[in-house]
Amino acid sequence: MFFIIGIHFFVWGQERAAQAMHCTNCGIVAPFLVRKGRQFITLFFIIPILPISGVKHILQCPNCRTRFQGA
Repeated sequence: MFFIIGIHFFVWGQERAAQAMHCTNCGIVAPFLVRKGRQFITLFFIIPILPISGVKHILQCPNCRTRFQGA
């Protein structure tokens, strides 16, 4: 039997940030999305099996979807 395992960062939930911020990738000034995420060991790079990190807060640009590490 052959299994393909990998590592993937999954994100969930979203809410608008209270302040508008500047995206260094696309240059837009807008309220970013605040999301939570966690890194998992995956089966076939899709099915999360085992979490390997704690929950992290991510800021995501609403225009280009670039993700930045939150505080």
